[in-house]
Amino acid sequence: MILLFITIGIIIGSIVLDYGRFLASRKRVIASLPTIHTSYGEVSYIDIGPREGPVILFSTGGGAGIDYAYSFDWLLKEGFRIVAVNRPGYYGLPVDVAASIKEHADLYNEVVQTLGIEEVHVFGVSMGGLSALYYAERYPVKSMVLWSAVTGDYHPNEEALHSPLGKLMMTDKGKNLLSWAMVRSAQLFPKATVRQFVQAEADMSKQKTNEIAGAVTRDPAERRRLIQFVQSLTPMSALYDGMMDELEKSASPAPINWEALTMPVFAVHSTIDRDVGIEHFERVQQHVTHGEFLSVKAGGHFVWWGEEGKEVIQRTVKFLKENEL
Repeated sequence: MILLFITIGIIIGSIVLDYGRFLASRKRVIASLPTIHTSYGEVSYIDIGPREGPVILFSTGGGAGIDYAYSFDWLLKEGFRIVAVNRPGYYGLPVDVAASIKEHADLYNEVVQTLGIEEVHVFGVSMGGLSALYYAERYPVKSMVLWSAVTGDYHPNEEALHSPLGKLMMTDKGKNLLSWAMVRSAQLFPKATVRQFVQAEADMSKQKTNEIAGAVTRDPAERRRLIQFVQSLTPMSALYDGMMDELEKSASPAPINWEALTMPVFAVHSTIDRDVGIEHFERVQQHVTHGEFLSVKAGGHFVWWGEEGKEVIQRTVKFLKENEL
């Protein structure tokens, strides 16, 4: 009996220590991000890749930190430079510094200008699509890529919200403990983690879900990107205010000036996306008649997962390179 108590104590102690190390590690990552003084305050950003490379202004998805950009390292391998700018409510930037999502474009531009960058390719993912669109309608842009992008009024899918993963992401309780568990799950049980994401974000059969999970976890590079992606969702306590603020403001965002979007546009969306409905994709098709469009099933909201995801990445690289000439 004494041995049992000792064993339990060791296990609990190990968990507590690991949890502490995890939080300390994430805090170091956030604290190490460079900052630029703007009219919105001190704004952290990421600037990675070759200095001489074409610049991609990367607008991250809702609920994710700017280090999400690290999971798009395939862009770096193609010679691109990625700049990602922190948004209000994330990583210490007060949530009330911007009155609307449209102001994110101005915040982005202040950082881009301070870095001495004249023109960018803008790449918006999920909720980051709105910020990308607002930027593209107002500032110099070579081209725009939209993946699973929010392009107008956004209302979360109720089924996705009430999935196990949805409940975890939306809770305001125990956020840091849940963050630790999510990262450790991605590291130790990547296939199960991918399944949870797909079940929440795709209208997909169990068999197809398992196929997507297998495709992601068989590839060492994809497993590494999965972990980087999940880490960027943590600690939730440093991201929650921004995510909830964007959910509220995206329910009735400022209209997009579609006529101003004369640059080349490439939009990708999944027909089985349970998070951002296909109407967001169709809206771009309707208003940007010169655009290039790709509809897939892939991993639902995660259009870069699975075999079709490889085509999405290849087509995206091709599009960006063609519009850099």
